[in-house]
Amino acid sequence: MAARRGRRGPDPYEDLARQRLEPILGPLREIDPGGGPRPLHDFEATLPDSSVAAIEVTSQLDRKRREQTASAQRRFHEERLPGSELAWQVALERGARVNDIDPGDLHRLLHDMEAKGLPTAHGVGDYRDPFVERLAALRVEFIYAGPARPGRQGVVRVVPGTYSSRGWNGADIDAWLDSFLTSREGVNRLGKLARASGAAQRHLAIVLDLFSQAGMGISLSLSDRDEEGAAGAPIPSFVPPDPLTHLWLMQVVEVWEGLLWTHGAGWRVLAPSSRSDPSAIAL
Repeated sequence: MAARRGRRGPDPYEDLARQRLEPILGPLREIDPGGGPRPLHDFEATLPDSSVAAIEVTSQLDRKRREQTASAQRRFHEERLPGSELAWQVALERGARVNDIDPGDLHRLLHDMEAKGLPTAHGVGDYRDPFVERLAALRVEFIYAGPARPGRQGVVRVVPGTYSSRGWNGADIDAWLDSFLTSREGVNRLGKLARASGAAQRHLAIVLDLFSQAGMGISLSLSDRDEEGAAGAPIPSFVPPDPLTHLWLMQVVEVWEGLLWTHGAGWRVLAPSSRSDPSAIAL
């Protein structure tokens, strides 16, 4: 018989989901310690009628983008451009390898931009532009320079490039949800909840890291809503498959904002007040 692995404990995304859900569902009990013969759902809650809600947590993030960020922070920590009066941001292409960037080449490029009075440069554009060619050679998406705060002159921040700045509409969210829930990971999460015998409710909580296209797209959509609620935010029409009774989309931000689907009631935007007001959500 294989040895049972030690207790793994919740990961940071499970911890975040727990913090967000407990004010609404009540205390969550940890169910899956890891290492068992068959994976279980993450948490359970006892509902007001004494029935049980089974809860599974997953996350969406771009691991390559996170790795690129960590690598840039290690290699260019507190990087400064000697003699510069500006603050610099260098955004990398998605596939750029940070360790392949020669700091000397980067410094020469920034010095030349400052000498020419160029506050911005892009790696895509007229191939005859020498700055376009130099950015492309370094796998840099764009460079931006602006006024520096006192004591921050010459600071160079090397970061991943940008996603599209367009918020998703309802059809975009529908397409992403359909793709995710039919993926290998989605099917695995649904399978855990299907095995939760005796559960009256089955909740899937998807934590959206901003280091993901889903997190960026939905975050930007929700930021468009008006002060009264969801007027500007697109509502999905996607109907999650069995065995789900609740589907939560929550973001890695301090403000409690996200989307909730409830069987029989459909989708709604979770406004910031929902974090501390359980009565704002009909479960």
